[in-house]
Amino acid sequence: MTAAVLRAKIEFFDTQPLGRVLNRFSADVGSNDDMLPTTSFDFAMCFFLCLGAMITTLITLPYTLLVVPLLLWYFIWVRRIYVTTSRELKRLEGLARSPMFAMLGEALGGVATIRANGAIGYFRTKFESAHNAHTRAFFSFIASSRWVGFRMDSIMFLFISCATFLAVVFNTQEVLSVDPAILGLSLTMLLQLSGLFQWAVRQSAEVVNLMVSVERVAEYGDLPPEAALTCPEDDPSWPRQGSIEVKDLSVRYRSALPLSLKRVSFKIEAGQRIGVVGRTGSGKGRDA
Repeated sequence: MTAAVLRAKIEFFDTQPLGRVLNRFSADVGSNDDMLPTTSFDFAMCFFLCLGAMITTLITLPYTLLVVPLLLWYFIWVRRIYVTTSRELKRLEGLARSPMFAMLGEALGGVATIRANGAIGYFRTKFESAHNAHTRAFFSFIASSRWVGFRMDSIMFLFISCATFLAVVFNTQEVLSVDPAILGLSLTMLLQLSGLFQWAVRQSAEVVNLMVSVERVAEYGDLPPEAALTCPEDDPSWPRQGSIEVKDLSVRYRSALPLSLKRVSFKIEAGQRIGVVGRTGSGKGRDA
């Protein structure tokens, strides 16, 4: 990403706010280096613990398979909604963070101008607006985590309740013999999963959310570069003369803007002095 940004086109720096670039190099890189590895490890550990407990319960209490399909369908439905929502909220939170970085840089660099023009109140109001936008996105992300946590706890509560109720029913009706020791072991493992299962689901979604930072960094790593500074076919003795000949030159400032020069042709002989003439603000400096 560093190499791509240093070799990026001038159009990129004209259109991208400084705060957005700083956000990619600070918050997003920090998320990839610090949070993503630990979150992935937590998810893997919780996943295998939950998987082992569920397999043990299904083997020792096979009648719980009666309620697994319904609970599994509900789990997949809830997780799909949560992952889709939280991923977009994480992306919005990252976008809302960039204006704060930009305004902090502007304030530190232009504090004398802000004070001289009496714009402290205006700048404070503008920063509060940007900060509130970021807080709204972050609060929505936390609220979605609470939403999915309650439903994951509900799934585990229903599963434990069904396992206990069915064990009593099957043992009373003598349909299936249930060893009290095995039942106690299974229920103990399920009780331990009541909080671990919720955390495993949230960490799995968090891994997906943190991949947004990877996506943002990868996006800056694929920026189109400027032309190479040197080419192998360049003639080291060029130029032999200081003359310049241009034929049908068309130039635009950015790819999305109209042409500023249209099919211009001219020739400058060696030793000549030239001048660019135009009204104020027509872009003489850039054209030159």
